[in-house]
Amino acid sequence: MSKVLKVTPKSIAIDLLLVAVVFLGFTVWFRPHVPSENESTIWLVAMYTALPAAGTFWLCLQMFKVTLAHQRKLKAESK
Repeated sequence: MSKVLKVTPKSIAIDLLLVAVVFLGFTVWFRPHVPSENESTIWLVAMYTALPAAGTFWLCLQMFKVTLAHQRKLKAESK
């Protein structure tokens, strides 16, 4: 029987870790594009810009998990 995905504290922690890594990655990626000389302003603007990108990643991750759970459920029912 196929395993159906469930929300557990472990899965929430993994999601948070993935989103944090993506957020940091986008922040570092956006830093060279901030037109400022002040280092703290560069970090602040890059982090503020990375927020919606990380939020979009989180939504995509949740949609992927729901789709995967649905596919696993259909596969388990067809057997």
